[in-house]
Amino acid sequence: MNEIVKKNGISFGVLLGVISVISTVVIYVTNPENFVNIWVGLGIFFLNIILGIVAVSKTKKSLGGFITFKEAFTVYFITMAISSLIGITFMFILFNFIDPSIKDTIMDATIKMSVNMMQKAGLKTEDIRKSLDAMKESDNFSLVNQLKSFFVGLLIHTIIGLIVAAAIKKENPNAFVSSAE
Repeated sequence: MNEIVKKNGISFGVLLGVISVISTVVIYVTNPENFVNIWVGLGIFFLNIILGIVAVSKTKKSLGGFITFKEAFTVYFITMAISSLIGITFMFILFNFIDPSIKDTIMDATIKMSVNMMQKAGLKTEDIRKSLDAMKESDNFSLVNQLKSFFVGLLIHTIIGLIVAAAIKKENPNAFVSSAE
């Protein structure tokens, strides 16, 4: 693996992981109900994508303006994997050891939002009740569920990374000169 690719992937992954921790702390301190706010979630998601693209672009610049598809994808993937691991580890510690009671606040906000959405969708009261009972029985912040979240997020970012790599790649035409010449 190219050292610049590895270095930039790790550097941007740690940077994005720190940003994730800071945003989690800000949400926790200001209004924990924002953990279930769709707009906050989308904002953080798009910030991740933007910083992933910046990581690939900076790497391309460091490589003299050329980057292969594999290098571009690798930088993006490493960035997202490290960032997600840092963010999920911090959330697991926060919600399970530092302040486990915050899970109730988040669950209440999730239930409130879900009921509202299900009512708008026209679901029957009995169906809503069944969904709420299932929600109440699950612990979204358990180690197993956090790992599931990590891998689902990584899968989504893998797909996005493939698109980013395809869009940003620029092969060096001199790299394909045959050794027979």
